[in-house]
Amino acid sequence: MLAVETTELSKKYHNFQALNQVNISIKQGSIYGFIGLNGAGKTTMMRILLNMIKPSVGQAKIFGENVATVQPSFWNQIGYMIETPHAYQNLTVSQNIDLYGKMRLLSKADRDKRAVEMMNALQLTQYKDTLVRNLSLGNNQKIGLIKALIHHPKVLLLDEPTNGLDPTGLAVTRQLLIKEAAKYGTTILISSHILDEVEKMVTHIGILHHGKLLLQQSKAEFEDNSRKRLLLSLPDKDEQQKAKLILHSYQIQLDSESNKLVLPLQSDRMLNEVEALLEKNHLFPISNHVERESLEKYFLREIGE
Repeated sequence: MLAVETTELSKKYHNFQALNQVNISIKQGSIYGFIGLNGAGKTTMMRILLNMIKPSVGQAKIFGENVATVQPSFWNQIGYMIETPHAYQNLTVSQNIDLYGKMRLLSKADRDKRAVEMMNALQLTQYKDTLVRNLSLGNNQKIGLIKALIHHPKVLLLDEPTNGLDPTGLAVTRQLLIKEAAKYGTTILISSHILDEVEKMVTHIGILHHGKLLLQQSKAEFEDNSRKRLLLSLPDKDEQQKAKLILHSYQIQLDSESNKLVLPLQSDRMLNEVEALLEKNHLFPISNHVERESLEKYFLREIGE
């Protein structure tokens, strides 16, 4: 079942085309990484999905419902954090979370249970009695995430949720989002410029560039389409030179920085051929490692930069 779908979605501000005929489809339970440069249209897309702004052309649907015409109660199943999260600065962390639970019509028992669960997951428990105004940027960001998740939303829209997070904060946030999708079937649409974090958590990606959707694919398709190379470490220079001669037709090169032989891999079959050739010529690498192109490099290649 599709949780989120857009059809020929376009948005124009005077002479600026923010979105141009964007068609996305996100299956229920997916974690969809929406990536693009600043100004690509990611936040505009999020705002349209939340019916904060209207598209110039096209439709946006959540669970088959046109977001422009749904009843107010429909939004009880949606969670979101768009750009800078808001929290009440003169209330404590616990008071803020309890208030968000009340706004989402949760019972006292459910509010307390969810608050403990979320604060533990995001390592906020020690700050539960701290006024929000005294928190770091990263911990404020975590409160925004709790606000978006407290009611177990069916769809979660996150625009740059990792702003201000330290490495530990990034890790616990990633683990929480993966758990929410796996345990509760939450569909998550996330935009972020920290692409190594996106790569670790998503099941699907969509690349938006100058308002156009260049591609959308599963994580498996990305891994298949990304470039790969084989790194070989030989015992000495003589064996290294011999390997270069044997594998010259494979565009093999010496990486002077790592002192390893590097050749681009087109397929698993090619890898098997290389390994067989080395063994046939009594060359046994100290190490061989297949390195796959990162999401960041893949993204930059796809947009032509």
